[in-house]
Amino acid sequence: MNMKSLLLQATTAVVLLSSAPLPAQQVLFKSQPDQHVHYRIPAIVAQGKTLWYFTDDRSQVTDATAWGDIGSVGNISILCRKSTDGGRTWQPEPDIAIEGRGDSGFDRGHGDAAVVCDRKTGQLLLICASGDVSYGRSDVRVKREGQLDGSYRYSLDLSRAQQVGRYYSSDGGRTWKGENIAADIYRLYNTASADTYDEGRGKVAVERLFFASGRICQSRLIKAGTSYRLYAVLTTNQGSLVVFSDDFGGTWLPLGGADARPAPKGDEAKVEELPDGRVLLSCRMLGGRYFNLFSYSSEKEATGTWGSPAASTSLSGGTAGQDNATNGEILIVPAMGKDKRRVHIALQSIPFGNTKGSPRNVERRSHVSIYWKVLASPADYASPDCFLTGWTRHEVTAANSAYSTMVLDGKGRIAFAYEDNGQQIRCGSQNMEVYDMTFQSLSLEDITSGQYKYKK
Repeated sequence: MNMKSLLLQATTAVVLLSSAPLPAQQVLFKSQPDQHVHYRIPAIVAQGKTLWYFTDDRSQVTDATAWGDIGSVGNISILCRKSTDGGRTWQPEPDIAIEGRGDSGFDRGHGDAAVVCDRKTGQLLLICASGDVSYGRSDVRVKREGQLDGSYRYSLDLSRAQQVGRYYSSDGGRTWKGENIAADIYRLYNTASADTYDEGRGKVAVERLFFASGRICQSRLIKAGTSYRLYAVLTTNQGSLVVFSDDFGGTWLPLGGADARPAPKGDEAKVEELPDGRVLLSCRMLGGRYFNLFSYSSEKEATGTWGSPAASTSLSGGTAGQDNATNGEILIVPAMGKDKRRVHIALQSIPFGNTKGSPRNVERRSHVSIYWKVLASPADYASPDCFLTGWTRHEVTAANSAYSTMVLDGKGRIAFAYEDNGQQIRCGSQNMEVYDMTFQSLSLEDITSGQYKYKK
Protein backbone atom coordinates (compact mmCIF):
# COMPACT_ATOMS: atom_id res chain seq x y z
CA MET A 1 0.00 0.00 0.00
CA ASN A 2 1.48 3.37 -1.01
CA MET A 3 1.85 6.44 1.22
CA LYS A 4 -1.07 8.22 -0.44
CA SER A 5 -3.43 5.34 0.44
CA LEU A 6 -2.18 5.25 4.02
CA LEU A 7 -2.77 8.99 4.43
CA LEU A 8 -6.25 8.65 2.94
CA GLN A 9 -7.13 5.84 5.40
CA ALA A 10 -5.81 7.85 8.33
CA THR A 11 -7.78 10.93 7.28
CA THR A 12 -10.94 8.88 6.83
CA ALA A 13 -10.51 7.36 10.30
CA VAL A 14 -10.18 10.81 11.86
CA VAL A 15 -13.29 12.06 10.06
CA LEU A 16 -15.30 9.00 11.15
CA LEU A 17 -14.12 9.42 14.74
CA SER A 18 -15.00 13.11 14.85
CA SER A 19 -18.47 12.50 13.40
CA ALA A 20 -19.26 9.48 15.55
CA PRO A 21 -21.97 10.04 18.15
CA LEU A 22 -20.80 10.81 21.66
CA PRO A 23 -21.22 7.99 24.21
CA ALA A 24 -24.40 8.38 26.25
CA GLN A 25 -22.57 8.08 29.56
CA GLN A 26 -18.98 7.47 30.59
CA VAL A 27 -17.67 6.50 34.00
CA LEU A 28 -14.29 8.21 34.31
CA PHE A 29 -13.52 7.23 37.91
CA LYS A 30 -15.18 4.09 39.29
CA SER A 31 -15.41 3.61 43.04
CA GLN A 32 -14.64 0.04 44.12
CA PRO A 33 -15.09 -0.26 47.89
CA ASP A 34 -13.85 -3.86 47.92
CA GLN A 35 -10.58 -2.56 46.44
CA HIS A 36 -10.48 0.51 48.74
CA VAL A 37 -10.95 2.82 45.74
CA HIS A 38 -13.21 5.75 46.65
CA TYR A 39 -14.15 8.90 44.70
CA ARG A 40 -16.20 12.02 45.41
CA ILE A 41 -16.83 15.59 44.16
CA PRO A 42 -16.68 16.33 40.40
CA ALA A 43 -15.34 19.48 38.76
CA ILE A 44 -15.04 20.11 35.04
CA VAL A 45 -13.58 22.89 32.90
CA ALA A 46 -13.48 23.45 29.13
CA GLN A 47 -11.39 25.28 26.57
CA GLY A 48 -12.70 24.63 23.08
CA LYS A 49 -12.78 20.85 22.59
CA THR A 50 -10.43 20.24 25.54
CA LEU A 51 -12.01 19.14 28.82
CA TRP A 52 -10.43 18.56 32.22
CA TYR A 53 -12.37 16.42 34.73
CA PHE A 54 -11.28 16.60 38.39
CA THR A 55 -12.31 14.49 41.37
CA ASP A 56 -11.31 13.74 44.96
CA ASP A 57 -9.40 10.49 45.40
CA ARG A 58 -10.37 9.40 48.90
CA SER A 59 -8.92 5.91 48.61
CA GLN A 60 -6.30 6.62 51.29
CA VAL A 61 -8.86 7.67 53.92
CA THR A 62 -8.64 5.08 56.69
CA ASP A 63 -11.22 6.57 59.07
CA ALA A 64 -14.00 8.84 57.77
CA THR A 65 -14.01 10.95 60.93
CA ALA A 66 -15.21 13.93 58.85
CA TRP A 67 -17.47 11.81 56.59
CA GLY A 68 -14.53 11.30 54.24
CA ASP A 69 -13.98 15.03 53.68
CA ILE A 70 -10.83 17.01 54.54
CA GLY A 71 -10.07 16.35 58.19
CA SER A 72 -10.69 12.62 58.02
CA VAL A 73 -7.84 10.28 58.91
CA GLY A 74 -5.70 9.67 55.84
CA ASN A 75 -4.75 11.51 52.66
CA ILE A 76 -7.02 13.00 49.99
CA SER A 77 -5.70 13.98 46.55
CA ILE A 78 -7.25 15.65 43.50
CA LEU A 79 -7.04 13.62 40.28
CA CYS A 80 -7.62 14.77 36.71
CA ARG A 81 -8.42 13.15 33.36
CA LYS A 82 -8.21 15.13 30.13
CA SER A 83 -10.06 14.90 26.81
CA THR A 84 -9.03 16.76 23.64
CA ASP A 85 -12.07 15.77 21.55
CA GLY A 86 -15.01 17.11 23.51
CA GLY A 87 -15.34 14.04 25.74
CA ARG A 88 -15.42 11.29 23.11
CA THR A 89 -12.21 9.83 24.48
CA TRP A 90 -10.17 10.48 27.62
CA GLN A 91 -6.57 9.89 28.59
CA PRO A 92 -6.33 6.30 29.88
CA GLU A 93 -4.87 7.02 33.31
CA PRO A 94 -5.57 9.99 35.59
CA ASP A 95 -2.93 12.47 36.63
CA ILE A 96 -2.43 13.49 40.25
CA ALA A 97 -3.11 17.22 40.04
CA ILE A 98 -2.76 18.09 43.74
CA GLU A 99 -1.37 15.39 46.02
CA GLY A 100 -2.31 14.82 49.62
CA ARG A 101 0.60 13.53 51.67
CA GLY A 102 1.94 13.35 55.21
CA ASP A 103 0.24 12.84 58.55
CA SER A 104 -0.60 16.48 59.29
CA GLY A 105 -0.44 20.04 58.01
CA PHE A 106 -1.53 21.86 54.85
CA ASP A 107 -0.64 19.04 52.45
CA ARG A 108 -2.33 16.16 54.25
CA GLY A 109 -5.46 16.57 52.17
CA HIS A 110 -6.73 18.55 49.18
CA GLY A 111 -10.29 18.24 47.88
CA ASP A 112 -13.48 19.88 46.63
CA ALA A 113 -11.80 21.46 43.60
CA ALA A 114 -13.23 24.70 42.17
CA VAL A 115 -11.81 25.34 38.69
CA VAL A 116 -11.75 27.75 35.76
CA CYS A 117 -9.79 28.17 32.52
CA ASP A 118 -9.02 31.73 31.44
CA ARG A 119 -10.64 32.19 28.05
CA LYS A 120 -7.84 34.45 26.79
CA THR A 121 -4.65 32.82 28.09
CA GLY A 122 -5.72 29.21 28.68
CA GLN A 123 -4.26 29.31 32.19
CA LEU A 124 -5.99 26.98 34.66
CA LEU A 125 -6.87 28.00 38.22
CA LEU A 126 -7.84 25.46 40.89
CA ILE A 127 -8.87 26.36 44.44
CA CYS A 128 -9.52 23.66 47.02
CA ALA A 129 -10.14 22.84 50.65
CA SER A 130 -6.84 21.79 52.21
CA GLY A 131 -5.16 20.68 55.39
CA ASP A 132 -5.98 18.34 58.25
CA VAL A 133 -8.89 20.21 59.89
CA SER A 134 -12.47 19.49 58.89
CA TYR A 135 -14.95 22.22 58.02
CA GLY A 136 -17.09 21.42 61.06
CA ARG A 137 -14.11 21.67 63.44
CA SER A 138 -12.54 24.76 61.87
CA ASP A 139 -11.91 27.38 64.56
CA VAL A 140 -10.30 30.78 63.91
CA ARG A 141 -9.08 32.73 66.91
CA VAL A 142 -7.33 36.07 67.48
CA LYS A 143 -3.83 36.36 68.86
CA ARG A 144 -2.84 39.45 70.87
CA GLU A 145 0.83 40.27 70.69
CA GLY A 146 2.52 42.96 72.81
CA GLN A 147 4.55 45.83 71.38
CA LEU A 148 7.50 47.71 72.90
CA ASP A 149 5.38 50.84 73.43
CA GLY A 150 2.86 48.91 75.49
CA SER A 151 0.27 48.67 72.72
CA TYR A 152 -1.01 45.46 71.21
CA ARG A 153 -1.17 44.01 67.72
CA TYR A 154 -3.91 41.57 66.80
CA SER A 155 -3.59 38.80 64.23
CA LEU A 156 -5.59 35.76 63.17
CA ASP A 157 -4.65 32.36 64.55
CA LEU A 158 -5.39 29.83 61.77
CA SER A 159 -3.66 26.85 63.39
CA ARG A 160 -7.04 25.20 64.00
CA ALA A 161 -8.73 26.35 60.77
CA GLN A 162 -9.48 24.59 57.52
CA GLN A 163 -6.99 25.85 54.94
CA VAL A 164 -7.39 27.08 51.33
CA GLY A 165 -5.14 25.92 48.49
CA ARG A 166 -4.68 27.91 45.26
CA TYR A 167 -2.98 26.27 42.28
CA TYR A 168 -2.17 27.40 38.72
CA SER A 169 -1.24 25.46 35.60
CA SER A 170 0.13 27.13 32.47
CA ASP A 171 0.84 23.92 30.55
CA GLY A 172 -2.61 22.41 30.12
CA GLY A 173 -2.75 20.72 33.51
CA ARG A 174 0.52 18.79 33.27
CA THR A 175 2.08 20.62 36.21
CA TRP A 176 0.63 22.76 39.01
CA LYS A 177 2.17 25.37 41.28
CA GLY A 178 0.36 26.62 44.36
CA GLU A 179 0.26 27.77 47.93
CA ASN A 180 -1.89 28.19 51.01
CA ILE A 181 -4.00 31.38 50.80
CA ALA A 182 -6.16 30.77 53.88
CA ALA A 183 -4.92 33.91 55.66
CA ASP A 184 -5.86 36.13 52.70
CA ILE A 185 -9.38 34.69 52.49
CA TYR A 186 -10.22 34.65 56.22
CA ARG A 187 -9.01 38.26 56.53
CA LEU A 188 -11.63 39.40 54.01
CA TYR A 189 -14.26 39.03 56.73
CA ASN A 190 -12.14 39.15 59.88
CA THR A 191 -10.17 42.41 60.17
CA ALA A 192 -7.89 41.97 63.19
CA SER A 193 -8.03 45.11 65.34
CA ALA A 194 -8.65 46.01 68.96
CA ASP A 195 -12.01 47.51 68.03
CA THR A 196 -13.29 44.35 66.36
CA TYR A 197 -12.72 41.55 68.83
CA ASP A 198 -13.85 40.55 72.26
CA GLU A 199 -10.50 39.93 73.94
CA GLY A 200 -12.01 37.46 76.37
CA ARG A 201 -13.38 35.18 73.66
CA GLY A 202 -11.07 36.02 70.77
CA LYS A 203 -13.71 34.84 68.29
CA VAL A 204 -14.27 36.03 64.75
CA ALA A 205 -17.24 36.40 62.39
CA VAL A 206 -16.16 33.74 59.87
CA GLU A 207 -14.38 30.82 61.50
CA ARG A 208 -14.90 28.15 58.86
CA LEU A 209 -14.97 28.38 55.09
CA PHE A 210 -14.14 26.70 51.79
CA PHE A 211 -14.65 27.55 48.12
CA ALA A 212 -17.69 25.62 46.84
CA SER A 213 -16.58 22.92 44.41
CA GLY A 214 -17.24 22.86 40.67
CA ARG A 215 -17.22 25.82 38.31
CA ILE A 216 -15.67 29.19 39.09
CA CYS A 217 -17.61 31.67 36.95
CA GLN A 218 -15.70 33.99 34.60
CA SER A 219 -17.54 37.08 33.39
CA ARG A 220 -18.24 37.49 29.70
CA LEU A 221 -18.73 41.24 30.10
CA ILE A 222 -16.67 42.79 32.90
CA LYS A 223 -12.93 43.36 32.76
CA ALA A 224 -11.79 45.84 35.39
CA GLY A 225 -8.29 44.46 35.95
CA THR A 226 -5.83 42.16 34.22
CA SER A 227 -8.41 39.51 33.32
CA TYR A 228 -12.17 39.11 33.02
CA ARG A 229 -13.75 39.08 36.46
CA LEU A 230 -14.08 35.80 38.36
CA TYR A 231 -16.88 34.96 40.80
CA ALA A 232 -16.82 32.18 43.39
CA VAL A 233 -18.79 31.23 46.50
CA LEU A 234 -17.48 30.62 50.00
CA THR A 235 -19.38 28.14 52.14
CA THR A 236 -19.11 29.57 55.67
CA ASN A 237 -20.68 29.61 59.12
CA GLN A 238 -22.30 32.89 57.97
CA GLY A 239 -24.02 31.21 55.02
CA SER A 240 -23.06 31.55 51.36
CA LEU A 241 -20.71 34.49 50.68
CA VAL A 242 -19.65 35.61 47.20
CA VAL A 243 -16.15 36.79 46.32
CA PHE A 244 -14.70 38.18 43.09
CA SER A 245 -11.26 38.61 41.54
CA ASP A 246 -10.04 40.93 38.77
CA ASP A 247 -6.57 39.36 38.51
CA PHE A 248 -7.49 35.71 37.86
CA GLY A 249 -7.54 34.63 41.47
CA GLY A 250 -4.45 36.50 42.66
CA THR A 251 -6.55 38.56 45.06
CA TRP A 252 -10.17 38.23 46.12
CA LEU A 253 -12.69 40.68 47.57
CA PRO A 254 -16.22 40.23 48.99
CA LEU A 255 -18.93 41.08 46.46
CA GLY A 256 -21.14 43.64 48.18
CA GLY A 257 -18.64 44.22 50.97
CA ALA A 258 -17.50 42.27 54.03
CA ASP A 259 -20.84 42.76 55.79
CA ALA A 260 -22.96 41.40 52.91
CA ARG A 261 -24.85 38.20 53.70
CA PRO A 262 -26.59 37.26 50.41
CA ALA A 263 -27.82 33.89 51.71
CA PRO A 264 -27.46 33.59 55.51
CA LYS A 265 -29.05 30.13 55.49
CA GLY A 266 -27.33 29.01 52.28
CA ASP A 267 -24.90 26.12 52.10
CA GLU A 268 -22.71 25.19 49.13
CA ALA A 269 -23.60 27.45 46.23
CA LYS A 270 -22.78 28.53 42.68
CA VAL A 271 -22.84 31.83 40.83
CA GLU A 272 -23.59 32.72 37.22
CA GLU A 273 -23.57 35.97 35.27
CA LEU A 274 -26.92 37.13 33.92
CA PRO A 275 -27.17 38.50 30.36
CA ASP A 276 -27.12 42.07 31.73
CA GLY A 277 -23.99 41.54 33.88
CA ARG A 278 -25.70 41.09 37.24
CA VAL A 279 -24.76 38.09 39.37
CA LEU A 280 -27.11 35.18 40.12
CA LEU A 281 -26.50 33.15 43.29
CA SER A 282 -27.94 29.64 43.62
CA CYS A 283 -27.55 27.94 47.02
CA ARG A 284 -27.98 24.43 48.33
CA MET A 285 -30.78 24.01 50.87
CA LEU A 286 -32.88 21.14 52.13
CA GLY A 287 -35.57 20.51 49.54
CA GLY A 288 -34.58 23.01 46.84
CA ARG A 289 -32.47 26.12 46.14
CA TYR A 290 -32.10 29.65 47.45
CA PHE A 291 -31.72 32.29 44.73
CA ASN A 292 -30.46 35.86 45.04
CA LEU A 293 -29.22 38.62 42.71
CA PHE A 294 -26.45 41.21 42.94
CA SER A 295 -27.03 44.47 41.03
CA TYR A 296 -24.13 46.78 40.25
CA SER A 297 -24.07 50.49 40.89
CA SER A 298 -20.55 50.52 39.41
CA GLU A 299 -19.16 47.51 37.56
CA LYS A 300 -15.64 48.98 37.51
CA GLU A 301 -15.60 49.61 41.27
CA ALA A 302 -17.58 46.41 41.96
CA THR A 303 -20.09 48.24 44.13
CA GLY A 304 -23.77 47.40 44.39
CA THR A 305 -26.34 45.59 46.47
CA TRP A 306 -27.77 42.13 47.01
CA GLY A 307 -31.49 41.45 46.96
CA SER A 308 -33.34 39.22 49.41
CA PRO A 309 -32.88 35.44 49.04
CA ALA A 310 -35.88 33.50 47.73
CA ALA A 311 -36.44 29.73 48.13
CA SER A 312 -37.56 27.51 45.25
CA THR A 313 -38.99 24.30 46.74
CA SER A 314 -42.06 23.43 44.67
CA LEU A 315 -42.31 19.99 43.07
CA SER A 316 -44.38 21.61 40.33
CA GLY A 317 -42.29 24.12 38.41
CA GLY A 318 -39.68 24.69 41.13
CA THR A 319 -36.22 23.27 41.71
CA ALA A 320 -37.23 20.77 44.37
CA GLY A 321 -34.82 18.27 45.85
CA GLN A 322 -36.96 15.89 47.87
CA ASP A 323 -35.61 15.24 51.37
CA ASN A 324 -32.01 16.05 50.49
CA ALA A 325 -29.60 18.97 50.30
CA THR A 326 -26.95 18.61 47.61
CA ASN A 327 -24.54 20.76 45.66
CA GLY A 328 -25.46 21.50 42.02
CA GLU A 329 -24.65 23.92 39.21
CA ILE A 330 -26.29 26.97 37.64
CA LEU A 331 -25.52 27.81 34.00
CA ILE A 332 -27.11 30.25 31.53
CA VAL A 333 -26.89 29.46 27.83
CA PRO A 334 -27.85 31.61 24.78
CA ALA A 335 -30.43 29.77 22.68
CA MET A 336 -32.96 29.91 19.89
CA GLY A 337 -36.43 28.37 19.81
CA LYS A 338 -38.23 26.69 16.93
CA ASP A 339 -39.85 30.05 16.18
CA LYS A 340 -36.33 31.52 15.64
CA ARG A 341 -36.73 33.73 18.71
CA ARG A 342 -33.50 34.40 20.63
CA VAL A 343 -33.66 33.68 24.36
CA HIS A 344 -31.47 32.47 27.19
CA ILE A 345 -31.97 29.16 28.97
CA ALA A 346 -31.14 28.83 32.67
CA LEU A 347 -29.94 25.35 33.65
CA GLN A 348 -29.90 24.14 37.27
CA SER A 349 -28.67 20.68 38.24
CA ILE A 350 -29.83 19.02 41.45
CA PRO A 351 -30.91 15.53 42.60
CA PHE A 352 -34.70 15.25 42.40
CA GLY A 353 -34.62 12.68 45.21
CA ASN A 354 -37.29 10.06 45.83
CA THR A 355 -40.62 9.82 47.60
CA LYS A 356 -39.97 6.46 49.26
CA GLY A 357 -38.23 7.90 52.27
CA SER A 358 -34.98 6.50 53.64
CA PRO A 359 -32.83 7.05 56.73
CA ARG A 360 -29.73 6.85 54.52
CA ASN A 361 -28.62 10.06 52.83
CA VAL A 362 -27.11 8.17 49.89
CA GLU A 363 -30.59 6.92 48.96
CA ARG A 364 -32.31 10.27 49.46
CA ARG A 365 -29.81 11.65 46.95
CA SER A 366 -31.01 10.23 43.64
CA HIS A 367 -32.32 11.08 40.17
CA VAL A 368 -29.81 13.82 39.33
CA SER A 369 -31.61 16.10 36.90
CA ILE A 370 -31.06 19.30 34.94
CA TYR A 371 -33.91 21.75 35.40
CA TRP A 372 -34.33 24.35 32.65
CA LYS A 373 -36.14 27.65 32.42
CA VAL A 374 -36.60 30.15 29.57
CA LEU A 375 -35.35 33.70 30.10
CA ALA A 376 -37.05 35.45 27.20
CA SER A 377 -36.55 39.04 28.36
CA PRO A 378 -34.99 41.04 31.24
CA ALA A 379 -38.34 40.82 33.04
CA ASP A 380 -37.70 37.07 33.44
CA TYR A 381 -34.63 37.68 35.61
CA ALA A 382 -35.50 41.01 37.22
CA SER A 383 -35.53 39.72 40.82
CA PRO A 384 -34.74 36.58 42.85
CA ASP A 385 -38.46 35.66 42.85
CA CYS A 386 -38.28 35.16 39.07
CA PHE A 387 -36.34 31.93 39.67
CA LEU A 388 -38.85 30.28 42.00
CA THR A 389 -41.06 28.74 39.30
CA GLY A 390 -41.19 27.99 35.59
CA TRP A 391 -38.65 25.15 35.61
CA THR A 392 -38.93 21.90 33.64
CA ARG A 393 -36.99 18.80 34.74
CA HIS A 394 -34.78 16.68 32.49
CA GLU A 395 -33.67 13.52 34.30
CA VAL A 396 -30.07 12.43 33.71
CA THR A 397 -29.97 9.30 35.92
CA ALA A 398 -32.40 7.33 38.08
CA ALA A 399 -29.65 5.93 40.32
CA ASN A 400 -28.37 7.13 43.69
CA SER A 401 -26.64 10.32 42.57
CA ALA A 402 -25.47 13.51 44.23
CA TYR A 403 -23.10 16.37 43.34
CA SER A 404 -23.02 17.71 39.78
CA THR A 405 -21.51 20.52 37.75
CA MET A 406 -21.46 21.61 34.10
CA VAL A 407 -19.77 23.93 31.63
CA LEU A 408 -20.43 25.01 28.07
CA ASP A 409 -17.80 23.56 25.72
CA GLY A 410 -16.44 25.06 22.52
CA LYS A 411 -19.13 23.42 20.40
CA GLY A 412 -22.04 24.74 22.43
CA ARG A 413 -22.66 21.43 24.20
CA ILE A 414 -23.15 20.97 27.94
CA ALA A 415 -20.23 19.06 29.47
CA PHE A 416 -21.96 17.50 32.49
CA ALA A 417 -20.05 15.91 35.38
CA TYR A 418 -21.91 14.14 38.18
CA GLU A 419 -21.77 11.53 40.92
CA ASP A 420 -23.69 8.35 40.07
CA ASN A 421 -24.27 4.84 41.47
CA GLY A 422 -23.78 5.96 45.07
CA GLN A 423 -22.94 3.53 47.86
CA GLN A 424 -22.70 3.97 51.62
CA ILE A 425 -19.74 2.17 53.16
CA ARG A 426 -18.19 1.88 56.59
CA CYS A 427 -14.75 3.46 56.82
CA GLY A 428 -13.30 3.12 60.30
CA SER A 429 -15.59 4.74 62.85
CA GLN A 430 -17.85 6.54 60.37
CA ASN A 431 -20.07 5.93 57.37
CA MET A 432 -18.91 7.42 54.08
CA GLU A 433 -20.59 7.91 50.68
CA VAL A 434 -18.72 7.02 47.50
CA TYR A 435 -19.79 7.37 43.86
CA ASP A 436 -18.77 6.73 40.29
CA MET A 437 -17.57 9.97 38.72
CA THR A 438 -19.54 10.16 35.51
CA PHE A 439 -19.64 12.30 32.36
CA GLN A 440 -22.17 13.09 29.67
CA SER A 441 -22.04 15.53 26.78
CA LEU A 442 -25.55 16.91 26.25
CA SER A 443 -26.98 19.28 23.68
CA LEU A 444 -29.54 21.90 24.63
CA GLU A 445 -31.98 19.99 22.38
CA ASP A 446 -31.42 16.90 24.54
CA ILE A 447 -32.24 18.80 27.71
CA THR A 448 -35.25 20.75 26.36
CA SER A 449 -36.75 17.86 24.33
CA GLY A 450 -35.97 19.63 21.07
CA GLN A 451 -37.60 22.94 21.97
CA TYR A 452 -34.38 24.99 22.00
CA LYS A 453 -30.89 24.78 20.60
CA TYR A 454 -27.68 26.57 21.44
CA LYS A 455 -27.23 29.80 19.49
CA LYS A 456 -24.32 32.07 20.28
